[in-house]
Amino acid sequence: LWQEIASALLKKYAERFYSFSKKEWELPHLEYVDLEVNDPNLLLHESPEGSPYGGGYRVRVDESAEEVVAQLEQLKTIIISGTMAAWEFKGMKALWFDRHIYQPLMYSENGRVEMSPVALNKGEREFVQDLRSFCDNNTDYLAGKELYLLRNLSKGRGVGFFEAGNFHPDFIIWLLVEGKQHVIFADPKGLHNVDGMNDPKIKFHSTIKEIERRLGDGSIILSSFILSNTPSHEIVGKWRTSKEELKAHNVLFQVEDKANYIKLMFGIAIDVSV
Repeated sequence: LWQEIASALLKKYAERFYSFSKKEWELPHLEYVDLEVNDPNLLLHESPEGSPYGGGYRVRVDESAEEVVAQLEQLKTIIISGTMAAWEFKGMKALWFDRHIYQPLMYSENGRVEMSPVALNKGEREFVQDLRSFCDNNTDYLAGKELYLLRNLSKGRGVGFFEAGNFHPDFIIWLLVEGKQHVIFADPKGLHNVDGMNDPKIKFHSTIKEIERRLGDGSIILSSFILSNTPSHEIVGKWRTSKEELKAHNVLFQVEDKANYIKLMFGIAIDVSV
């Protein structure tokens, strides 16, 4: 028993020491860079041989699934034509949103086909739809502002943060307001497997402000939000906290506050900087 306790403590110490050392090493190398056309997140460039990214979506289906192949060919024609016509087939759906940097985003309900990058899950799809609806219905709020969205690729390709356990938020939003660029990292997710208020992903709302201070560019404001599709009453009871405290940690509720969580997120992101 004592050996197990000692091993656990040593492991925890080693992890913290490694995290501290890596952060210290990264500090002088952190910088803002422009998003280039060949960035893997954009799916526009030709990918290196053997890489699953770049050059658009890659879909793998059985040759015998002729109906699926025919429908995907139809989608390819729609994308090339730029018509943004509605397309949906057996749980797969193309999402068109003119604020997203490339079109379309793909959703798959049942994993019928193997797709790279991986299709959106339900929570991610609903976030894109909610953001699109917000933009369509709040033209006065967005007057004088510019808004852009980009899906962030997973580990190894997208923007990740070692400080939060190699956290790769699902989406990056740029909101340009009065000469300032608000870069918002948004991650729709369930919270059942998150380790309470001390989880690095929950604490990242604070960590990212430390990163912002390190980088020292007053025209760029960083923020991060967890958009929970787990009901607040389940989390409040499990974590022994309150919905207000969760909000103070930039945890918002995607389903129960569907009507206003997007505007609330933008309000917090902008107000934090003033």
